[in-house]
Amino acid sequence: MATYIWTLQGVTPTVIDATDIIQFAGAGGFDTAITVGSYNDTTHVESSVGADDSSGNTPNNTKWISDAGGTGGDSQADWGDGTEDIDAILDAECPLKINFAHSPAVAVSSHIIYAYDGTTPATGPTEVDFQIAEQADTNWTEAEGSGAALGVTDSGSATSHDFYFLISASPTTVGEKTAFKIRDELTYT
Repeated sequence: MATYIWTLQGVTPTVIDATDIIQFAGAGGFDTAITVGSYNDTTHVESSVGADDSSGNTPNNTKWISDAGGTGGDSQADWGDGTEDIDAILDAECPLKINFAHSPAVAVSSHIIYAYDGTTPATGPTEVDFQIAEQADTNWTEAEGSGAALGVTDSGSATSHDFYFLISASPTTVGEKTAFKIRDELTYT
């Protein structure tokens, strides 16, 4: 049987339930706006009733800084201690952890992850710039729609597979952006 567990990592991890929302927010924390053209200063888990499920857990955050301004053209982010090349972030520092488990053991391949408009996987989010990178990647991917998905490293045979991601979002127009989702797809054998 296969199971997926999505977690917003932090001092204490917050499991992201099926009805929860990953909330990208401003410097003021939960429910604060991000200025157009800026990226998230904080990341949270919002429950289906609008509560901050990650409150008190000190959730990790990665803020997009540049696509190629780092060492040797590496992308850069700020994850709380200033601007750094994204390939320097450790598993435990990544905001998003996805665990795929299956018994008996399986190998994972053809794994992709991307943001979409919440309705049609091929259509990117409306009025949102979404950036993602797998831990150890040197560059961000603007993964908007299935055709622009981030390809995730294959994983050998095991009963539990952990995947770690840097995530960041920016509004391109004024107003609340709630109509997009992050989708993770994989094949296992």
